[in-house]
Amino acid sequence: MNHPFTRNLVRSGRELEFPADKLATDVLIESAIPIDIKCSGGICGACKCRPVSGEVEHRDLVLSKMQREEADILCQSRAAEAGGVVEVDL
Repeated sequence: MNHPFTRNLVRSGRELEFPADKLATDVLIESAIPIDIKCSGGICGACKCRPVSGEVEHRDLVLSKMQREEADILCQSRAAEAGGVVEVDL
């Protein structure tokens, strides 16, 4: 189940709200954040970035358990809790 959360973009200094009814990549595109997207389904890994802080709920099919410590697939990942905050290196 999706829930709203916040993603802080460390390099750009922006804070974006992600509603429950939108893919994270849609919000990033609408906010003019340049990211690579191919599938939007969590299977290609094109939108991979480095998480900085926050608890991420990984929903992708690309990353291994070990890789999830150092990577985040933007199109499918969300904060683990409703109202949570995830910082990423964007």
